[in-house]
Amino acid sequence: MPRSILSLIRRLRDDEGGLTAVEYAVLGAIVVAAIVAVGASFQSGLGTAFGKIFTGA
Repeated sequence: MPRSILSLIRRLRDDEGGLTAVEYAVLGAIVVAAIVAVGASFQSGLGTAFGKIFTGA
């Protein structure tokens, strides 16, 4: 039994699939934060631009 536990620990240590998922989650959080920051700063400008598009001005 102890040999199988050591084998499991070695497989988990060498598995990099979980690390990749964490990296993608962190990258996704950074992208969302950037979109929120940019959207908040340009909100009034975007509203004006879309207003001009829809009114034909």
